Amino acid sequence: MQAESFLDRIGPETELLTRAATWAGLEAKVPSCPGWTVRRLVQHTTKVHHSTLALLRGGDHATFSFDLPPDEDLFEILTSGAAQLEWALRAATDDLAVWTFLPTSVPRLFWARRQAHETAMHRVDAELAAACGVTEFDPGFAADGLDELLISFVASRFRGVGVPRPFTLGVTPLDVNAGWTVSAGAGGVSSVREVRDGCDLMVFGMASDLYRWAWNRAGDDEVSLRGDMTIADLWRSTFRVGARQPSA
Repeated sequence: MQAESFLDRIGPETELLTRAATWAGLEAKVPSCPGWTVRRLVQHTTKVHHSTLALLRGGDHATFSFDLPPDEDLFEILTSGAAQLEWALRAATDDLAVWTFLPTSVPRLFWARRQAHETAMHRVDAELAAACGVTEFDPGFAADGLDELLISFVASRFRGVGVPRPFTLGVTPLDVNAGWTVSAGAGGVSSVREVRDGCDLMVFGMASDLYRWAWNRAGDDEVSLRGDMTIADLWRSTFRVGARQPSA
């Protein structure tokens, strides 16, 4: 996907997030982010948008700071920050040189992709908090989110995390021509863009549902599992990628 395709998602996802968060109320608990309220979720998303915006404006990620807005201004700052972020990324060129937390040859594309998926998954969190139903993702966007998680994040984020036993996990969306295999063991975690034979657990479903499942935002009953069912529990416990607890 091109950067513009990701940027086209930031505004709509922010609007959906705002709508669900308003419906839920700031004090509502976010079931997919234990310990979080909707207030903390919106604050977090707002801060993430502004942190990338600061990078694009020449800031240093190591010294970035952000004063959280009061409740009465929270949604306005979220919306305006998302719009400014989108505009800044649209104005940037592909040779833009800014910091990224994973290796990339095109930081503009990296941040467009990351912020689109960041906003999208936190929109899901807001909708889960509101208990109003989760808006389905476009299959292509969802498949890209799976790819980002399974190829880029799993190996880098969890390389140092031990697993109780080795396993292989195959992920196959039924509405997109794509698939992935995650292999985990004492030596670490690796992923490839193919479904290999003999996976210990296969997970099938619509790309939108698999995207949420892999991010621990959907239950096993929302996808189809075949093989060693305990690996689904292992995924949730060992490869937990939910939001971190807020700092004091």
